[in-house]
Amino acid sequence: MATKSRPDRRVQRTKDSLHFALMSLIVEKSYDKITVQDLIDRANIGRSTFYAHYETKDDLLLSELDRLTADIERHLADEPSSTAILPSLGVFRHAAENHREIKALLGSKGSDLVQRTALATFTRRAEAVIDEREGDGKNGNLPADARAAFVAGALLALLTWWLDNDRPYPPETMANVYAQSLAPT
Repeated sequence: MATKSRPDRRVQRTKDSLHFALMSLIVEKSYDKITVQDLIDRANIGRSTFYAHYETKDDLLLSELDRLTADIERHLADEPSSTAILPSLGVFRHAAENHREIKALLGSKGSDLVQRTALATFTRRAEAVIDEREGDGKNGNLPADARAAFVAGALLALLTWWLDNDRPYPPETMANVYAQSLAPT
């Protein structure tokens, strides 16, 4: 019987240290100003160890993006069905629970790559919902891709504003702001 191979604990510790270093540095200064030297100093690892796991700081960021994207997808999918194209309560709750990390990635000091990736994730989800509902004839006269881009951009803009302003309202209020702002008057 074959045994499952477990990831090496040392490798996981190194990646965790680099993850923490990246998040804490983004909180302090913008992603563009962070160097590999900053990362290895903060993580207390050698340069060769960094390069054994990642080719560039962007590769480290991309690994964080993969995790963020999976979290976003899960929270969008887990939310009870609603009339909203993009249900947002789960996203705001997740952002509240992980605010330091998500603010570091999505906030104004984060990377444009993170913003584009989050927007693409929201847009894909919105397109899927619109395509699924198109049979109902709802808003059939409006281009689905434009609607998806609009609701995804609105959610990302509101989420970023909320994080950059230190979450002045609870997630439930933000989900209502998002839903009511998109609702026809």
